[in-house]
Amino acid sequence: MIQLVDLSPPDLPDVHIAIEAPDTVKFTGTITSRDPAADLAPFLKRVHSAVVAEGLRRVNVDVSGLTFVNSSAIRLFVDWTTWTKQEPDATRYQLRFVSNHLVTWQKTTLMALKSLAPNVVTVA
Repeated sequence: MIQLVDLSPPDLPDVHIAIEAPDTVKFTGTITSRDPAADLAPFLKRVHSAVVAEGLRRVNVDVSGLTFVNSSAIRLFVDWTTWTKQEPDATRYQLRFVSNHLVTWQKTTLMALKSLAPNVVTVA
């Protein structure tokens, strides 16, 4: 069984992603590439699968150091929320976004995610 802490984040030029034990995925930098899904979607899908396999009840998604994302990158967080929301009750987990209230994209996007899946998304 693959565990969250065993995953290797992709090495991307403008964003740094770290897995912090036992249940945190931390993003810093910016996501501005034309097609961030090419590199990030497979990684986030592996994160999702590992969390489900481990039976974690919550994942902290620390985006407080992620200063800018384009709309294609926002779609990745929507997809992750959707995957989680579609899990059966027994394996569904909560996405707890750790944010910086001074970063505009985070205020607007994370509140929208929370309204999309109020039983899955929380914002701190």
